[in-house]
Amino acid sequence: MTEYTRALVWFRRDLRDFDHAALSHALKRARPVVCAFVFDRGILDALADPADRRVEFIHASVSELQQALQAKGGWPRGQIWRRA
Repeated sequence: MTEYTRALVWFRRDLRDFDHAALSHALKRARPVVCAFVFDRGILDALADPADRRVEFIHASVSELQQALQAKGGWPRGQIWRRA
């Protein structure tokens, strides 16, 4: 049952493609569904070490999420990098 012409799912802390309430809800009600993740510069710039392992973990998790969404038929539009 499509109700909307498009939807946006903003991935913040829950970087799973399964059991994700917002993603499930969007997929039931809209096509296309655009997925986004934002690296918060306010948090990243405050880190003492730019190569912080937590950042590496998040980056790897986002990459895995992208691969999982592609495997389910998602089409990558690319990445937009903008420094705030």
